[in-house]
Amino acid sequence: MINRLKTLSEFDLSASLSPEVLGLDDLGRFGIDGGVSVVAYCPIQSLLAVGTDSGRVYVFGQPGVEVRLDLAAGTPIDHLRIVRGQYLVTVDRANTLAVLSLSTKSVLSVFRPPQNQIVTVETDPGLDWAFLGLDNGATIVYDIDRGCKAPFRVPNLQKVAMPAGRLSAVVFIALHPRSLSLILFGYLDCAVVYSVPDGRVVHKLIYELPPGAPGGELDPARMRVPRRPVLTTGAWHPHGHHIITAYDDGSFVFWDATQGVLLHARTLENTDVNVARPPAAAPGVMPGARREPIFRLAWTCTANPEDTALVVAGGDAADVPVRGITYLEFGPTPLYQVTSFQAMGEHYAYARRQRIYPVPPAADPVDLLLVPRATPFYGGGADPFALIAVLSSGELYSLEYPSGAALPVAATFPPSLCWIQPRLTALAVTTMRREHWVGMMASAHAVAAVNMLQGGAPVRRKLRFYDTRSIVVTGHLDGCVRLWDASHGELENSHVLQVDVGDALRRADDLSVTSVSFAGATGEIAVALVSGEVVLYRFGVPAKMPVLRGNSGPIRMLAAPGGDATREAFVPLFALDAQRGPVTALKNSEIGFLAVGYQFGALAVVDLRTSTMIYLEDLANVAPDETTRRFARDRKSPDRQLELPTALEFAVMMLDTDPFSSIVLTVGTSLGRVLTYRVVPAGPSKHVVEFVAATAVKGSVLALLPYDADTGVSAVATASVLPGLAQGVQITGAVVAVSADELRIVRLPRNKLSSRSLDDKCLVAGLCFLRKGDTLAVVTLTRSGFVRVYAVPSLREVKSISVQHLFDVRYAPRSSISLNGDLVIGVNKNEAALLNIWGKGQSFRDLPTAELYDALRKHPPRPTISTVQWISGTKYVTQDDFDLLVGGANRPKSQATIDLERAQREQRLLAARSKPITPTAPPPSPGPSRGPPKPSPRRQEGGWFGSNDSTERTERLNFMSDSMSRLEQTSNEYMSSLTKFMEDPRKNAAKSYFKSKFLG
Repeated sequence: MINRLKTLSEFDLSASLSPEVLGLDDLGRFGIDGGVSVVAYCPIQSLLAVGTDSGRVYVFGQPGVEVRLDLAAGTPIDHLRIVRGQYLVTVDRANTLAVLSLSTKSVLSVFRPPQNQIVTVETDPGLDWAFLGLDNGATIVYDIDRGCKAPFRVPNLQKVAMPAGRLSAVVFIALHPRSLSLILFGYLDCAVVYSVPDGRVVHKLIYELPPGAPGGELDPARMRVPRRPVLTTGAWHPHGHHIITAYDDGSFVFWDATQGVLLHARTLENTDVNVARPPAAAPGVMPGARREPIFRLAWTCTANPEDTALVVAGGDAADVPVRGITYLEFGPTPLYQVTSFQAMGEHYAYARRQRIYPVPPAADPVDLLLVPRATPFYGGGADPFALIAVLSSGELYSLEYPSGAALPVAATFPPSLCWIQPRLTALAVTTMRREHWVGMMASAHAVAAVNMLQGGAPVRRKLRFYDTRSIVVTGHLDGCVRLWDASHGELENSHVLQVDVGDALRRADDLSVTSVSFAGATGEIAVALVSGEVVLYRFGVPAKMPVLRGNSGPIRMLAAPGGDATREAFVPLFALDAQRGPVTALKNSEIGFLAVGYQFGALAVVDLRTSTMIYLEDLANVAPDETTRRFARDRKSPDRQLELPTALEFAVMMLDTDPFSSIVLTVGTSLGRVLTYRVVPAGPSKHVVEFVAATAVKGSVLALLPYDADTGVSAVATASVLPGLAQGVQITGAVVAVSADELRIVRLPRNKLSSRSLDDKCLVAGLCFLRKGDTLAVVTLTRSGFVRVYAVPSLREVKSISVQHLFDVRYAPRSSISLNGDLVIGVNKNEAALLNIWGKGQSFRDLPTAELYDALRKHPPRPTISTVQWISGTKYVTQDDFDLLVGGANRPKSQATIDLERAQREQRLLAARSKPITPTAPPPSPGPSRGPPKPSPRRQEGGWFGSNDSTERTERLNFMSDSMSRLEQTSNEYMSSLTKFMEDPRKNAAKSYFKSKFLG
């Protein structure tokens, strides 16, 4: 009642708001759900698939092509393959294999071995088979195209090769890159080359180290005993001449694939590690030291399959400070027919070039993906131009191959994948006029993109005709800041702009971004780092930027990094380091002022036009006795908390005691105070900050939301309002101070208009309005997962909408609410949802999705063995022969074959039915009666075309109608034949009738 009485004289700025007007539209997702666990790439369709530890698969193509496929919720995806360019094969941790269609974006079949666990999976881009290695050592095969288990089965071959050995699961499976007759199986103690046509073991590859041989060990004590390292992975030479196997002691061995002879054993640093030697002669030995196992490797080649290199993950000493991925270039393989085994071993002993691709700290690579230019064969490593590593933290790490240079992430990957390269550490959303954003995108310096994702076809969505766009700004662990339009799914072209703070500061450590603030109208962005530094950027042409003066106290001027000086970009201006600890609040205004709050309780204000700090003060010293008795009492308490700035905002409005408007800075603190400052001119190109007064709210301040009490719009300071100050413009303003427990509207500096206690704690708040005057609302996101809308200034609750289906309280404080009604809600650590309150309750699942499969992109044939290999005795097995060996003689027909046969039958029937039907001759004139008269062939029950003809005609029409839906190219032929079929019999029949009646 008190609030009602206080606001009786206030204009109702929410008069048109009602529950019917408000509805939450779920418009999109940013980022991915969970961390990345596995990736796959198809160069034919130019699509990248990403599996996550939350059980979802994302498929990305050209800009606007992003499809999310939901599988088993919460079950990580361990294996992911793209087969024939049209099937997506996944195996999750629940031991379930699923086959999805890229054409229909649906699950085609599901398979789960009844008794055993799937340990490893091998597929070929050109074959229909998925080879599943089980924990009991057996291998079964699943028919991807038919959706059933194949009769082909391989028993535990380690038992065949080593009858006295231990039981082993299948460690890895590798199909020969050119010959379908050979498969490489890896077990714990040996690798086996298996002949599919013969059904027998061809070679046993057993790696044993005699006493004194170092292998991959670094501890001399372990070198003195004979041992057999545990196999971890393996691969074929791209041409199939040789085999490589890798082990848990960090060593890897090259074998001859024809004779099964060991060619060379080495580690990343040492050679001939299988040869016994004195401990003192073994380089790098240290008591107790260990080497990381090699858990992933890829044998790559250029466009020539004989020109090879190795990419190895693992194998480093466990105590090395920097982990990485090792690149070993061997160059052209010596001619196999004329080169001895010893010479081949020397070829692999001495790499032409070796380099390390360092990965981000505190993360290890767990999977590797090489991105080939054209062909998906040769193990996926033919002429690659990029390398993508999946890190143990669930992030992606990408680089150019083989140079090792960093890929331009913002220009190469879609926004959702930019969130995890590296992981997101800060998120902000700001509104910007559409024409400003489009102009910025058009004039921005374009970074050359890597043509990795060009597949699919984006779906056109209905555009939202708003004057403002919601711009998402993300900060990352490595100091990168990226900007993009939140409505990128609705646009034809939306690039991602990137800022690299490390380039401006000329360093690579302590770059994690803690907060960002973007002023769209001026093109200025402030970036706060974990070190407490704040770097300011301005969008423009580097060569035309004004020359700023030298360093001044905590402000250090920065030089623009090298690059294109004639195109616009974000140019660093200065770095602010106030030595007050990490940043707790950051606000970059559109009127040339920057406010920063620090963890040590200080507030700093910088005039951006002169790059001068005009204010720096501890909040504990600001009017401690003028606020409330409670604050004065708490200040004297020995265990009181340090007062921190938690919310900052610049506004233009009149204060209670002023007849004119001013630039007002409001500061919310962790102890529940709202401090009001006035920024006033103090001379030419000089401003000062004056403290006015303070008021108190209940709890730590989360947000300060200024609004114009006369027009019902935001009163945040903008460049368009600033010129009116010199003309004495009068803006009657107020501020909504939001804490977790209270909403309070204050006529600054301390006149309270209304307040509302909150039973459901508030996490995020913002102002929204649809039009001026009567739709202003305070929108909050609460701890229980509801979006609540309140009227202004009465603060009555208009509507409450549940968002619990996508709500996680741990990441909800990362959310943001924009003036145009857009809500970006943090769903999990790597994902956010875009919603809008001015909707009709549209569900995200009902949104149309992009097309993925392009039938015009033909899949190339699989490579085959060379003539020399065939002459030397390698069995040539065609793909049809291989399908017969694996699938058996009774293999069901594929759906493609069934569709083709149906189409061929329909075409034959169309050709036969299109011929005109000639009617029979008319009956003779009746003669002497010799029995009951026979009915006329045409005069049957039902008229000239009797019931049989009518039934047949109806069947034909139904059949033709069904054919039209599948054979559009024959529709014209069908219609012409149908017309002729209908007309000619009628004419012929009528002629015969009149001829018999009138001409005898």
